[in-house]
Amino acid sequence: GGFGGKDEPIAVISARLALLAQRTGRAVKIVYRREESIRESTKRHPFRLWYKVGVSRDGKLQAMDIDLLADGGAYAAMSMFVIWRALVQSTGPYEVPHVRTDARAVYTNNPYTSSMRGFGSPQANFAIEQMMDLCAEALAMDPLEFRLKNGFKNGSVTCTGQVLKDHHVSIKEVMAKTAQRADWQRKRLEYSQDTGRYRRGIGLACSYRGVALGGEGVDATGAIVYAQPDGSVTITSPLAENGQGLRTIFIQIAAEELGIDPRSIRMAPADTSIMPDMGKTVASRSTTIGGGAMKKAAEQLRKTIHGVIAQEWGVDPSELESKDSRIYWAKNPRAKSISFREAVAKCWRNAVPTYSFGWHRGPEVSWHEDSVGIGHGKAYFTYVYACHIAEVEVDTQTGKVKCTNFYAAHDVGKAINPQLVEGQIIGGVHMGLGYALTEDCVVENGVIKTLNFDSYKLLPAKDTPEIVPIIVENYDPSGPYGAKCIGEPTNEIPAPAVCNAIAHALGGKHLYTMPATPERVLALIRSEEKK
Repeated sequence: GGFGGKDEPIAVISARLALLAQRTGRAVKIVYRREESIRESTKRHPFRLWYKVGVSRDGKLQAMDIDLLADGGAYAAMSMFVIWRALVQSTGPYEVPHVRTDARAVYTNNPYTSSMRGFGSPQANFAIEQMMDLCAEALAMDPLEFRLKNGFKNGSVTCTGQVLKDHHVSIKEVMAKTAQRADWQRKRLEYSQDTGRYRRGIGLACSYRGVALGGEGVDATGAIVYAQPDGSVTITSPLAENGQGLRTIFIQIAAEELGIDPRSIRMAPADTSIMPDMGKTVASRSTTIGGGAMKKAAEQLRKTIHGVIAQEWGVDPSELESKDSRIYWAKNPRAKSISFREAVAKCWRNAVPTYSFGWHRGPEVSWHEDSVGIGHGKAYFTYVYACHIAEVEVDTQTGKVKCTNFYAAHDVGKAINPQLVEGQIIGGVHMGLGYALTEDCVVENGVIKTLNFDSYKLLPAKDTPEIVPIIVENYDPSGPYGAKCIGEPTNEIPAPAVCNAIAHALGGKHLYTMPATPERVLALIRSEEKK
């Protein structure tokens, strides 16, 4: 994936290259050393978050007063959109009747901030999910029970006034499946009895993430599918393959619609000389929006080919089926069938173009910023629901935290390629664990001090726990075959799950600053009382 690094910084680098090439009349290449890359690349927005939560004695959330403050660095860049997503998700996947949220970004002399996987939601989720545990502790309730009591259901209203009615709201189902797989109840009781040097803890966190761009702007894109006389097919999209699996998914979609072997399809690189700019490869929108366009383009090509063959056979085009690289007359497959290759060749001989363009626009959303309805609206057309459970072991003498097991469940709509979905979950959780435990960009007076991997610590493979991906499927009408997205939701909640597990291991002492370095955890252990 791009993880945000290709969203905005690429424009800055490209502008410099263009200027240098113009001035010198030569081809120019810029190669950064590690220190230069860390110094100049954009960073995830640091946040300060204040939450005041009202909850009744029966365990029902009643009100939240929230203040979100983001350090935008020297330039606005994506700050207005980052804090918007943080605002939308600031109350988590829970019913809260009364909400006031104020989200701001401020200019500072600190490093340039912009897009980073999660785009504002990891910061908001870090706060709200610890608040849920604090509320449960105050009521002597199990954290899972408290969340189940307050979780969204179909017809619930979000903090922006959106009624969740156009898709299946599955947060409670996702929570239940994760808890069952992790053996939550038994471990919660067993780990709370640890008294030695090494204390175990188990914690959870939940989220709902808006799919694609939402109220940020119009969300639409196109796709092209065309067949050659030899039966091979080429597809192209303005969205880019960054290693996230987009090429595989788009080929699968085209193959499914045309009824042919995926190996006969190739995907041409994104090229604006062939297809105009139709939005960035961001916001986990590729499968939902780009896949929708690819499906429509392939559908149109299939209809074109079926039309030619149906006319030759004297049957209705609706009576034809495509599968196993052949086209059949559904009423009598043995009597009438033709290979896809032969069918395409017939189209060429009849001067019928085997080229199609598909266009897909996401369902309507709305966002009101006027004085009457400020911060209200249908922020996103659908949401991905997730629950993560982390198990940790805390060394109370050194403050070292080791994540021993991790369970991550996501409702992805329909998993078009389950193996890719599991890969995204595992990769996203690993990145989130680095955010939770080791990755600390130290800035002093606007200067980055951690300029290499000897000081900016990545989570090594040897410290990665067993990660159990759990795919939950509920058909969603907004995406191809009912699919939603998975890229960014995986990175949203590993950090609060880990921090809640640390609090469980330490008898309720919560860490309110990330990452959970040994120094911070040891200071927390030595603190006299809960904060």
